[in-house]
Amino acid sequence: MTAEKNGPSPDQRRKYDEVFKAEALRLASESRGTQAAARQLSRTR
Repeated sequence: MTAEKNGPSPDQRRKYDEVFKAEALRLASESRGTQAAARQLSRTR
């Protein structure tokens, strides 16, 4: 049997800059929750 991979391989992953990561942490730390932060971040990209 062969094992299936889940998700993209490491070389195909998205790269996020430090500014984006800081904004993600800021939004998640507010009382919005992680799903709301993800929605907000997807609008800015």
